[in-house]
Amino acid sequence: MFVKLYDRLDLSRARLDDVLTVPANRTRALDVAQDRHLPRQALTRATTREGFWVYVFQLRADVQLGTVTLAGAQPGPENVITLPVRQLDHYTTPGMPLSEMVGLLAAVAEDYPPTALTAVLADSLTKVLDLWADARRNGRPTIDIRDLDRAVTSEFAPAVRAWRTGDAFPRPRLADAAWPEPIPR
Repeated sequence: MFVKLYDRLDLSRARLDDVLTVPANRTRALDVAQDRHLPRQALTRATTREGFWVYVFQLRADVQLGTVTLAGAQPGPENVITLPVRQLDHYTTPGMPLSEMVGLLAAVAEDYPPTALTAVLADSLTKVLDLWADARRNGRPTIDIRDLDRAVTSEFAPAVRAWRTGDAFPRPRLADAAWPEPIPR
């Protein structure tokens, strides 16, 4: 199974003369992948020296050495490119586990009154992270935008309504409460 390590590449310091590049047209890049029998997942956006976005085909990567192997302009040869240090930091620094992130957001929400924008933002982001974790756990590559809308508006709608009307902020819901379901008509 092919695993792409870098979602985007900064190739502003690399010579791309012998590298297979496709100017920022994803459809054309996918056609090139099919013609050259390259995995579609290898398609990676990259910036060039001139600051343009292009597509390249990432075949392998070594995060310890800071290199990426790209498909050559001619079939067969591959090119090993050394990445700039600023790109390496993002991928070699371990990310924060989701459970720690949720715990951090819960602590932030507790430190502020429920009517504070910071607490509302923390609760909203917690719900977005729940959606993201659920999608990853179930192997879905996308999240339904309606679910994101509900996650964000369920927290922000009461605050915005109170701000517009000048009313008191409504009683906060519990952070673990389910999203409100529409009332049947």
